Amino acid sequence: MRVRVLSDDLINRISAGEVVDRPVSVVRELVDNAIDAGASEIQVRLEDGGQTLISVSDNGSGMERDDAILALERHATSKLSDPADLVSIATLGFRGEALPSIAAVSKVRLCTRTAQATGGAEIIMEGGRLKDVRSCAAAPGTEITVRSLFFNTPARRKFLKQPATEVQHVKSWLTRAALAWPAIHFRLSSDGREILNLAPRASSIERAKALVRGSLVCFDKSYGSLGVSGLVGHPGLAQADLSVLVTLVNRRLVSDRLILRAVRDGFGSTLKDREYPVGMISLSLPLDEVDVNVHPQKSEVRYKAERQVFAAVRDTVSQALADFSAPMPGRHLSYPSVSAGAWQLKERATVSGMAEPTLDGRQAPAVPLRFDFCAPPESAGLEPHSFRFSELRYIGQALECYLLCEHERNLYVIDMHAAHERANYNMVRRDFAAGQLSSQLLLTPLVIDLTEDGLQNCLQHQEVLQRFGFEVEAFGKESLMVRAVPALLTGTDVTGLIKELSGADLSELAEGRISERLDYVAARIACHASVRAGRVLAREEAQALLKKLDDGEYRMACPHGRPVVVQFAEAEVEKWFGRDR
Repeated sequence: MRVRVLSDDLINRISAGEVVDRPVSVVRELVDNAIDAGASEIQVRLEDGGQTLISVSDNGSGMERDDAILALERHATSKLSDPADLVSIATLGFRGEALPSIAAVSKVRLCTRTAQATGGAEIIMEGGRLKDVRSCAAAPGTEITVRSLFFNTPARRKFLKQPATEVQHVKSWLTRAALAWPAIHFRLSSDGREILNLAPRASSIERAKALVRGSLVCFDKSYGSLGVSGLVGHPGLAQADLSVLVTLVNRRLVSDRLILRAVRDGFGSTLKDREYPVGMISLSLPLDEVDVNVHPQKSEVRYKAERQVFAAVRDTVSQALADFSAPMPGRHLSYPSVSAGAWQLKERATVSGMAEPTLDGRQAPAVPLRFDFCAPPESAGLEPHSFRFSELRYIGQALECYLLCEHERNLYVIDMHAAHERANYNMVRRDFAAGQLSSQLLLTPLVIDLTEDGLQNCLQHQEVLQRFGFEVEAFGKESLMVRAVPALLTGTDVTGLIKELSGADLSELAEGRISERLDYVAARIACHASVRAGRVLAREEAQALLKKLDDGEYRMACPHGRPVVVQFAEAEVEKWFGRDR
């Protein structure tokens, strides 16, 4: 077979396969261009989920006629002029691939006008071929209409999902991307119905707070030239969908595993495996400290100083968690019967009368979830940073699991297992850090059968286990002999815990993960040492537990992220019985 140079048409279609894979890809590229053009108003219209029509219009700088024609050529851009520009990219787009890639697989109409021009220019392309160029009446800015997406690549078109699914992808992406540009007014309509209207906000955090519902904490930290800002939700709002955590790097929406891992490390053991916190992390750093030219869709980045970025995000999130020092206020808690999806939008009326979306911490695609945690009035209950469990008046125990308390016309419901688990976890961590975690020798050593891999894992990390109070040694080829356990576990069957630890990653070789693994061991010890549901506590035991919680570093969630206490204001309790009418 002879080697040949590919035709421009085939090259454009190959390039389009890398840049454009579904309607949201088209919207992303066109919205990025609108933002780069300085737009303050961006409107997106879809028909048939974007398969029939995608239109993005803006009030940005617009283009001259010749520039508009050139913009549809491959690798033509106004954003780069020198190889040195690649090390300090300030714009969202820069390769000059988006418009020609979109035009190669659709029918495109581009209408644009600068503020100084008396008229606009209209360019028509079909399947990558220029069909017409003419003058037109137009407002300053640019409107790009994309029809019949993938009309000439039917193999790609058949992989598109149902229109409703494609609309949801666009809505989700636009909502998250809009967090980086709070001064821009974004609108999205589908089949003639407006489904998203994001009015301008003063800052990214303000826009995020208007969208994310639940118990939140905001932060804004600086580490030299690196800035870390954003907000995160209570561990109890975490989901198994990583898209609920939005990552922005120099106002660019990215998918970043380094940041994701740093955030999870910051949350420590308060997150379950494969759970991700709801929130937004926004990084600002010098342009030459981050490389954005590493992915065809510009959705990934690389950092010059990865360790410093990782540590800054982890420490910022860890410090922010300490602000969850008051009970989670609860009004209505209901869970969907299907798995939770990504951030979903729910309309609400604003003071101005404009519909604005709010983001539920949890929600399912088919069954909208109501998880209406809301901030209590300032006068309700104890101040966040002065809250003390020992000041609550203990009433009694309900359902053999929950402790009922009251204080200043508020009802507090405490999960006794979660509370005891948190208290034990705090104690294990404190004693471990001080090197004072005591151990208890067993009168009769415990022999536990393990897999060969599990046995080797425990033997290779005997030092780690010993620091937590375990003394172990091999007993045959597939058994482990336990001679001592943490004093906290005296009288407890540790067989299940040892088997669980034998299958855990106890390696200390991966930098930045040591703390998380030690937290994991501490959390498992605390869990196995804690009182279980079904046991009735004496009043003295319950009061001792409340006092024990006050001695800890963090008290409002168990090591697995479940809330320890939920607060109900008197007015809310009265609503249950209709006494507010």
